[in-house]
Parts: sequence; structure tokens; C-alpha cells
Amino acid sequence: MIGFFSNVLRGVAVGLANIIPGVSGGTMLLILGVYERVIHALRNIDVKTVLGIFKGKKSFIESMKKLDALFMTGLAAGAVVTVVAMAKLMGYLLNKHHDPTYGFFFGLVLASVIVPWRMIKAKSVVPMVAAVLGAVAVVGLTFAVSAERKIKRAESKIARNIHKAQLEAAAAAGGADKVKRPPKASTSGAHLALFAGAGAIAIAAMILPGISGSFMLLMMGVYFELLAAINSRNYPLLGVFMLGCLVGLLLFTRLLNYLLEKHHDVTIGFLLGLVVGSLWAIWPFKEFKIVGAPAGLALPSGMDAAKLSLRVDLGNTLPAGFSTNEILTLATVVAGCVIVGIFVWLEARNPTPPVQEKKA
Repeated sequence: MIGFFSNVLRGVAVGLANIIPGVSGGTMLLILGVYERVIHALRNIDVKTVLGIFKGKKSFIESMKKLDALFMTGLAAGAVVTVVAMAKLMGYLLNKHHDPTYGFFFGLVLASVIVPWRMIKAKSVVPMVAAVLGAVAVVGLTFAVSAERKIKRAESKIARNIHKAQLEAAAAAGGADKVKRPPKASTSGAHLALFAGAGAIAIAAMILPGISGSFMLLMMGVYFELLAAINSRNYPLLGVFMLGCLVGLLLFTRLLNYLLEKHHDVTIGFLLGLVVGSLWAIWPFKEFKIVGAPAGLALPSGMDAAKLSLRVDLGNTLPAGFSTNEILTLATVVAGCVIVGIFVWLEARNPTPPVQEKKA
């Protein structure tokens, strides 16, 4: 029971990481020491294992063990509940206390670098080179999206919120059909293939530490179209995207599992680099711009334009001084480091079972 509860707590940490821009669930899985175990469990998802669940008690138990079901259930439960319960709170903290919130996660990741470092069995030159390449890859990705595209992304989000409010106001007045809806995206074969590929790449990015799936969608140019598909209920496009995610999950976890088995230290070294590189993305002190509603959009009656504004982070900067904000941010960095220390201590007392080796 204690083990299951500790897995739920790990899931809580993973859920919080998924809410914070720049922090991935893969990062948290790695620093919690369960990354390989999760990849191994996901790799075991196949038709035979799934069908085995329905073939009787013995086959059911074997399938559950193969999928590491108790561990994965606790992890998933903690993550899902946290995302649902904490999304609004984290949104508030990011808007009202941006620097201290990022400082907390910066401290978590900074202190936890020791975890993947310890996982490298032979600390030779090759894993270190892989770590450098991983760090460079993540830092490079942060420069791949221009400030203009970031601002456009924020304006698009504000426009969607306004359109949603217009629909709600019109529906209350009995005239929702008069509000112009955005056109549905193309459903041609090539377009569906693009979205399937985007789903596969996005889910692969989410599995890797330090890389955001939504960031990859933005780079591929399908982020806004996907959001539009959600708003317009374009089920064919969304279904193809989800299918791509499923295929990407199954294929990429198999690739990662193979690399961890055959080239363990190099793979962990690369993952370590991804974690180190993510420190650049979650550096708490940022240059930023407040983006308001795009010109020409009529606001529904009663909607406060000030509440629509979004903060857009444009790049890293050093603290201008040591005011209350800077001191509080440094305190949260320390708090994050302390919490990682507690997790490491708990892990030493109740170590996670090693990944089972494949039978010959």
C-alpha cells in the first residue's frame, strides 16, 4: 500500500510538470528514477498482452504483470488528478507569481541532475558527448520559435477565448447560429497524413525529457490548426491525430526500450543532456511582453479586456536587483532542491524495483 501511495505521489509530480511550460513529464520521470520502468511497461503494450486481459484469471494476471499495471495505475492516477485539480491554480501562479513558480521547478530540475548522472554505469567520453548533444538540442529548440510567432500564438488564444464568449452570449440570446464559426480544416489524404505524423512526433517529444509536445506542434506549423479543430469539433482530423499519437507512442517506446537495453549509458547520457538543457527553458527570470486582444475584435458585453491579456516570455535575462520577487524566487529554487533531496532519500529507503530483463 505504501508503495502504491508513493507511485501516486510520483504521478502528482509528473502531472505538475506537464502543466508547467518548459517542463515535461519525461523530465520528472527521469529525475524520479522511474523513466526506464515506464518505458519498459509501455513497450509491452501489444495485441497479445491486451487480448490476454480477457482470456481468464491466469492470463489476466500475467498481462497485468507484463504491463506493470499496479505501478502504472498509481502513476497515471496521480498525474491525471493533479492535471485536472491543479490546472487553474498553476495558471494563476504562472500569471501572478511567474518567477517564483518557475524558480521552484528550476530548483527541482537543477538538484535532480544527479539522478540520471548516477544511472550512467561507465562515465566515459561517449555518454558525456551524448549529454552535450542533448543539452545543445534542447537549448537550440528554444530559439527555433521567433518572438513574432510566440506573440501570434498568444493573440490566437485570446481570439479563441473571445469567440467562445461570443458564442455563449449569442446562445443565451438565442442567436448562436449568427456567430461566424472558423472554417473546418482540410480533410484531404495528405492533410490527414500530416496530422497523423504530427501526433506521432508530438507524443515522442512528450516522452523525452526536456521537450514539449506542444512546442513541436508549433514548430511543425499545426499547433493553431489543431486548436481550431478542437474548437470546431473536427472529429476526423482529431481522430487521425490521436491515432498518430497512439502509433507514435507504441513505436517510440519500443525504440527507447531497445536503446536503453543495448546502449544504456549513451542513451541515459543523452537524456541527462535533455534535462540539463531544459534548465535554460525554465530559467525563472525572463524578458516578456503583455499581449492584449487583437485589434478589430469586438468584445462581448461584460467581458473585461484586461483579463484577456497574456504574458509572452521572449527570452532569458538576469535579475535586475534583489527585490521581494527575486528573493522569493531564490527561496523557491532552494525549496525545489530540498524536495528533490527528500525524494532521493525516500527512494533510498524504498527503492523502485529494477526493470525486468527480457527472457531469452
